[in-house]
Formats: sequence, structure tokens, C-alpha cells
Amino acid sequence: MLDRAAIIQTLSAAVRADPDVRAAWLGGSDANGRADERSDVDLFLVVRPGSVDAVAERLETGLAALSPIRLRLRLPHPTWHGFPQAFLQLRDAPPDLMVDWLMIEEGTPHPWLEEDRHGRPVVLVDRGGLVTPAAPDLAARAAARARRREELRVRFELFSHLAPKQAGRGLPVDGQLFWQGMVLRPLVDALRLLHCPERYDYGLRYLRDDLPADAYREVCALAYPPDVDALPAMTARAAALFEGAMRALDAATPVRAAPPVEGPRAAAPGPAPSAAGSPGRSPAPPRGRPETR
Repeated sequence: MLDRAAIIQTLSAAVRADPDVRAAWLGGSDANGRADERSDVDLFLVVRPGSVDAVAERLETGLAALSPIRLRLRLPHPTWHGFPQAFLQLRDAPPDLMVDWLMIEEGTPHPWLEEDRHGRPVVLVDRGGLVTPAAPDLAARAAARARRREELRVRFELFSHLAPKQAGRGLPVDGQLFWQGMVLRPLVDALRLLHCPERYDYGLRYLRDDLPADAYREVCALAYPPDVDALPAMTARAAALFEGAMRALDAATPVRAAPPVEGPRAAAPGPAPSAAGSPGRSPAPPRGRPETR
């Protein structure tokens, strides 16, 4: 079976040989110093305008010389983050070693080089000095965090009762759905705002690295309800942690006047939003009024 080094070597040779690739780097676990033998390969490419499809075809041709491509998924455009992206699985490599590429047309603004969020890129080729740390818009980030804090405050109070409600009906699947989306995820977002504000929207990913050890242990203890009957007590514990985090946030950054948050426009429970550090992260769940029957 192929190993990770062989796949990266092949990708590196392909992007170096492609005249339409202006820059390419590894992101994800490589950029954050967490890569191991089971990490997928997150490849970012800056390409000449109009060359995405041609570069993608040549990249696949290069990989196919190493191993036939067993599965491929090109995300429909526009993607949730606005950039072309695809996932490739090689026949002769373990499923863990998926290739996840994301392409940026040269001259298009993008967030992928904000190092405090996405790590330090591992450069494969840089023909135009394009792989340089991006200066974040700190004011825009602060405004987004403030909006999220007030949205969380309303959403948690409005919807956290839905998990124990379904538990009381003896509906474990429904209870788990609302537990993940309306209790655990808002709690994690509040803890992120408090302890890791630059990655406040990363959801449940990378919590061991982003939260203090005691907060991470609390989340681990709440991650897997043992049965439906545990949901009421676990919701009460999550509420206590949520309220503590919000008090700490309010003490650190007093609430300023902001547009009201409309409670009924709740995010339906679903996968955590991508935060776009690794191109393969899950997209944000769709907004809409949840079914609260």
C-alpha cells in the first residue's frame, strides 16, 4: 500500500511541472503540525484564471500514474466556501490518505493564509511570492464574534430544552439529534469564543488543541449520552457550563448594542461549520427553523 510520503511526492512533482499552477501548499494537519501517517492530504493551489479544470485534469493524471483513482467527488459549484474543491481516493492507498484539493484563481481574495486560523503552509511551489501570511481583518472578526455570542445566547435558551423533551417522549434518535445541534454545539461555540476566539467557528474539530484541558474533559464527558434517560441531567450540566462561559465572555468584552437575533431562525442540527482551515472540513449547517414537534 502507498504511504503518505509517496502521495505528497507525486503531488509536489505534478504542481511543479504544471505551468498554470502559480503556487501550491499543504494545509490542514500539515500546516498545524498535527500530521501523522493517517492524515489526509489537504492541497491548496493558486492557479491562473480560467485554468481550474485543466489543472484538475493534469493533477489527476499525475496521481493516476501512482495509483488508479478509485473514488472522486468534485463539489458542486458554488461550494459553501466559494472555491472549487474535490476529494480523491486512490485504489492503492488506505482510505485515510484521501487527497483533498482546493483551487484559488490568482488574484482572488481568500482566507487560507491567515496563519492564526489555518496554520503555517508547507510550500510545494511558489512562483510569484504568493504564499505569504495574510493580515486578518481584526475588526470584522470581532464583529462576527460579537454577533455569534448574542445569537448563541438566544438559541441556547430557546432550543436547549428540545433534547430532554424528546427524551421524555422516549425518542432516543430525536433526542440525540437535538442534543448535538442545540446543546453540545452551542456549548462548544461558547467555549471557543472564550478560549480560542480566532477559531470560534471551528465547531467540534481540534478541541483537544484549542480548549484548556479541563474544558476539553467536560466536553468529552458530554459528547456521548449513554442513553436517552441521561439527556435531562446532561442538558442541565451543559447549561451550567454554557452560562459560565457566557458570563466570562461578558466580563471580558461587555455586550454592545447589536441588531436583535431572531430566535426562530435556528440552525438545523447538522455537521459543524467548516472554518475553512482544511478544505475538507464540513460546511456550515443550513439555516432554517428546526422541526420542534
